[in-house]
Amino acid sequence: MDPGETIEQTIVREVKEETGLDVVIVSKIGEYIEKGIKDDVEYEYHPTCFIVKPVGGETKKQDSEVQDIKQFDLSKLPSPLAFEHDLMIKDYLKKQKE
Repeated sequence: MDPGETIEQTIVREVKEETGLDVVIVSKIGEYIEKGIKDDVEYEYHPTCFIVKPVGGETKKQDSEVQDIKQFDLSKLPSPLAFEHDLMIKDYLKKQKE
């Protein structure tokens, strides 16, 4: 997040920066906690997951932060996903049934 930015503003900006897509937020899936150690550095951060809807732009990756962009059917996702993304997908699927 940039100083003074809301989480919602951050999501819209980051999606644009990293994928080239303009989006609007549809709903919030949940808030999560990710903890671990990487390269001997302990970390803890609190990601928030949203459903967004593309409203413009074209898919293109940001070379400095994104290695590749691929689209998958939810039933054919690679496994395991990084961080808490498996849980985020499960929560998304549960929310769709409500």
